[in-house]
Amino acid sequence: MIGFALEGGGAKGAYQAGAYIALIQNGIKPDIIAGTSIGSLNAALMAQGDIKKLVDLWLNTTTDIFGINSEIIEKIKHKKFTKNDIKPTYDNILSIIKNKGIDTSEYFKIIKDNVDEEKLRKSKVKFGLITVKLDGIPKPLELTIDDIPKGKVAEYILASCYLPVFKLNPIIDNNYYLDGGFYNNVPISLVQNYGCKTVYSLRIKGIGFRRNKINKDTKVIDIISRKSLGQTIIFDRESNERNMRLGYYDALRVIKNLDGINYYFKYKNNKYYDRIVRNVDKKVLNWLKIRYRVRTNKDLIIKVIERILVDNNVNIFNVLDIKKCIFKMKYNFLNIKDDNIKSFIKSCKLI
Repeated sequence: MIGFALEGGGAKGAYQAGAYIALIQNGIKPDIIAGTSIGSLNAALMAQGDIKKLVDLWLNTTTDIFGINSEIIEKIKHKKFTKNDIKPTYDNILSIIKNKGIDTSEYFKIIKDNVDEEKLRKSKVKFGLITVKLDGIPKPLELTIDDIPKGKVAEYILASCYLPVFKLNPIIDNNYYLDGGFYNNVPISLVQNYGCKTVYSLRIKGIGFRRNKINKDTKVIDIISRKSLGQTIIFDRESNERNMRLGYYDALRVIKNLDGINYYFKYKNNKYYDRIVRNVDKKVLNWLKIRYRVRTNKDLIIKVIERILVDNNVNIFNVLDIKKCIFKMKYNFLNIKDDNIKSFIKSCKLI
């Protein structure tokens, strides 16, 4: 059995949408999807099979759902914040303070509008989440759809997402709840305990605890970004689109064993790279390895090519072929600033 475990991390959750699409497109279908915090909302939409709703949610969600002025956030992000924006920003913060926390009513409406409980209960893919019930001593709850009372799925998803910055209100049966990340932000154990021997962990570097006891015969495969995914509570379309693409290509990196650090290259073994540099002067080769702090020819070629791609502002969202990249560099389709690197590329063999 295969399971997906979705980490909590607020606005970074767009990453998981992209990763999920890549996994499904490549024939990796889960028996259970469980999430903590924002991961629980993503998990619900995935388990009910609504990819369109999942993508639309991330393309259309802004910080306005939490009463935070998205226009001000955009100005700060793009360094266009002026003195005229100080008062509305102050008023926005003051209203949240007077309200004793961020209002969750709009967020709850989004959950109810997007999660189809009937469809979720009928799905062949089991849904799970983690939250913490505040009833005297905090009580962590690891639940599947079968444990959640009918008509309460949206409430339990909200409970899984309930951060301390939210206005403290009772959620289910007059009880208070806390974000599941305060118990286990990556629900691998929940998925494992359902019977999954292979768990894809969709990580978004959220703040929280991780309490997982992994069995020796359980294979955990992490899909995690090497780049920053931004802020936890700042939702904007530009960041969400980027993070979805990162999730998609990072999942491909794992599925197809792609080469690369910041870019994505078709996988080739070490001998493939050794042949490319077979005519390069050994002293030059060793000097470049010291300069780039690498040991193998493969690592050196990837680092050099990525440096040139960055200098030429080449889009990272493509699966590239190493030899095609070198061809473009050898014949000046891509500019190389460093003469030593230019000489190195010219010495590389394509055949």
